[in-house]
Amino acid sequence: MPIDRRSVIKLLPGLAAAAALDPISARGESTVLTASPLKTRYRPFDEVTLQGARGGTLVVRDGTGRTYLQVPANESVTFTVCGGLGRHEASVVDSEGRSLASWSFDVDCETELRESSGNFEQLLNAALWTMMDWNQESPVNVIRYKDRVYQLFVIWIFDHTLTLKGMKYYWPELKDTVDFFAATQREDGMIWENCYPATPEGNYFDWKFSYGNFVRRLENGFRQLRRAPVESHVEQFFIEALYVTWQATGDDEWMKAKLDSAIRALRYATSDPYRWSQKYKLMHRGFTIDTWDYTSDDQQKVGSDCVFVVYLDKSEFGVFFGDNTLLIAACRQLSEMLRVAGRNGEGSEFDQLADAIQARLDKLSWNSEFYTHWIAENPDYKPDVGVDMSKQVSLSNAYSLNRGISHDKCVSILNTYQRIRREMPRTSPGEFYGIYPPFEKGFTQNEPGMVWEYVNGGVLTVVAAELAHGAFENGFEEYGGDILLRQKALADRYRGYLPVVLRGKAYEAPQRTFQKLKIRDAANVDIGSGSAQVPGWDPQNNLRNLPLGAQEFLNVPFDVIASASNGGRACIGLARTEGYAPSTTIAVKQKAASLYLLHAANGPEPTVGTLTFHYADGSEHTEYVQQGKNIGSWWEPRDSKYKREGPRVSDSYRIAWQESQRAMVNIGVYAAGFNNPHPDRDIESITLHSGVGNSKWMVLAATLSDAPVFFAPYDDLSTGIPDGWNAGIAWAILEGLAGVKDTGGAFRHTTLAPRWESVGVNEVEVTVRYPASQGYCAYRYRRDGELVDLEFTGSASDFEVRVLLPKQHKAASATLDGISVPVETAMVEKSAYAVLHVRQGGLHRAKFLLKS
Repeated sequence: MPIDRRSVIKLLPGLAAAAALDPISARGESTVLTASPLKTRYRPFDEVTLQGARGGTLVVRDGTGRTYLQVPANESVTFTVCGGLGRHEASVVDSEGRSLASWSFDVDCETELRESSGNFEQLLNAALWTMMDWNQESPVNVIRYKDRVYQLFVIWIFDHTLTLKGMKYYWPELKDTVDFFAATQREDGMIWENCYPATPEGNYFDWKFSYGNFVRRLENGFRQLRRAPVESHVEQFFIEALYVTWQATGDDEWMKAKLDSAIRALRYATSDPYRWSQKYKLMHRGFTIDTWDYTSDDQQKVGSDCVFVVYLDKSEFGVFFGDNTLLIAACRQLSEMLRVAGRNGEGSEFDQLADAIQARLDKLSWNSEFYTHWIAENPDYKPDVGVDMSKQVSLSNAYSLNRGISHDKCVSILNTYQRIRREMPRTSPGEFYGIYPPFEKGFTQNEPGMVWEYVNGGVLTVVAAELAHGAFENGFEEYGGDILLRQKALADRYRGYLPVVLRGKAYEAPQRTFQKLKIRDAANVDIGSGSAQVPGWDPQNNLRNLPLGAQEFLNVPFDVIASASNGGRACIGLARTEGYAPSTTIAVKQKAASLYLLHAANGPEPTVGTLTFHYADGSEHTEYVQQGKNIGSWWEPRDSKYKREGPRVSDSYRIAWQESQRAMVNIGVYAAGFNNPHPDRDIESITLHSGVGNSKWMVLAATLSDAPVFFAPYDDLSTGIPDGWNAGIAWAILEGLAGVKDTGGAFRHTTLAPRWESVGVNEVEVTVRYPASQGYCAYRYRRDGELVDLEFTGSASDFEVRVLLPKQHKAASATLDGISVPVETAMVEKSAYAVLHVRQGGLHRAKFLLKS
């Protein structure tokens, strides 16, 4: 197996377990046990044959000490490994319980999925790769605070919590993030949003955030805690992170030690004037798009022109429903943890708070189909945003499906998204919008500030994940499966990587005309090897094969000079080098909206020159020509083609032509666009100046256009969100489709609801493991005609089995471990589930005989 970071990470849980255990051993007085096959580590469902026993009883116990096999000892006994992970022990005992021989062995596993279609296995691998790779090849960040190093998936508690949804199945260290944000909690209970490296000198955030104590320094000023004043979801995400981490670790004592921090956080969120509306007794925030941290254009102007700030006496506040559904979920998560800690009275308090907030929110924001995005507290505030805000469906509707809202509301939201799919633009990659329809205006100041990009009409795979999970839980299983299959197609398009934001509607190429400029008189360099009189590009690696004459590159026409027709001079060479020109001027004498150059650079300096528009009225405008902005190197040319984020419409240059052979260096030239800021003025001429240093700037052709710069996008990538958020896809597959749900922490109690019938998959092997604990569940599912066969085990002491049945079918009978048992049928919408309650751990096999 090739050794890379992914394979090492995958081995971490097993290596950690192996390091903690003794080597495999066999001992006994008169009996010697041998095992076949002999392994250093066994997995659940492995079959082991023990040989050598000659009487007595064979007892096999799992890593928790629970007995899962007790049979008469024979010369050869074959059994299936199951139950809790860790050191298992097989013992042969006599009638008085004395050990005659014993053999111990290690059992471990990792999260994995094998299924007959291959689609969901590959999608899970794509989600894993994206989670591991998005952050510049590093799955975690680190922060040092008070001589302790903390690991965080992302240094924002919001982003970390969303990434945690999937990484909890693959990563062993999860507590650090909660520990860090609890240790730094502000005195009034506020949770900081992020923590960045800094220097002791004051910076932008000191300037903008200090008015409300929303910034603080650590580590002698070299770390900075920040809280965007507009954000009203941070405390809830802290509690969600605490809850999910507690589940994955199963560490009750650690969780109990964090409960007071969690209570202070919710007390802050439900009382501080920046977070809590006295008018509605709900959470409020400034005017933003859903849960995002930048305010509308008009709200930025009322304060300090900062996208992140709000002011109690100047900003417009309103109720954003997503802050509140997240708060309701946080209250219920906190209540559950308090009850586990024996603090039942406090748990009841937060249950009652959740119920009260839910009632108030439903009355204010539920519009009979979905939750209305944002409702202003000031009835006179009616922002001009180019869309009817009462009809916008924002992304937290999908998230709210999984926050405990009522089933009827879930059904209505799912129907709403299916409606959006029917009516959305034909070129949209999916109905998973940040907000739909987008704001046509009013949110342009924040980068990228464009319609159909980012959260303003961009399509988010994290919304797809939440929607799929909610669909599986609420009787829309086929819709959930379809969503995941579309995510699989997306991952295939991006070479096994899953981008989180796509443009919500394809760009339409502008109508435009072109006018080619004449540069023959200014040409001074050959594009081939050159001569004694005319310098060339390079004796061997040059542009001698570049197409000449009238050409079209990237839908832009150019005249490429044939050197033989112009005294060996084919392009303008600008440099501070003999034979090249320090500057040149090209006559224009007409209006234009943009200028395109066919050009390339050679040399180390990032700035290779300047381009100046001279207008007939005597004014002028200058643009810097910089590598990575509007030009690139002709050696090994690169543009945005293989980048992982957009927005693609912002590309101002592209590779126009390149030549690559195994025996030579990859070389090429670019088409680059320069927008004219004054298209209404006549352009007298354009001057090109070389930069300082050793760089060379070669211009092969120039063309004017009556429209702004446009290059057709390579793809539909957008920008603005960490791709690690696609952890939600792993969660939707493993908990939604595969149906493995932890209901007790470390899978001590497990719900097993395989929904493979909804995607037509008949054979599956699933293991879901928390590397942060010994918690896991594994099963084998097989449907053969009218028989469903489910074999399962795990760390649980009990299981609730809920098997999705084919349409118009029910379970006529069921057996559990070979014994006939009664089976219940539960309906979720039109979906039927066969239900069994299994009250003990170990290995079980349930069989369901179906009938229509």
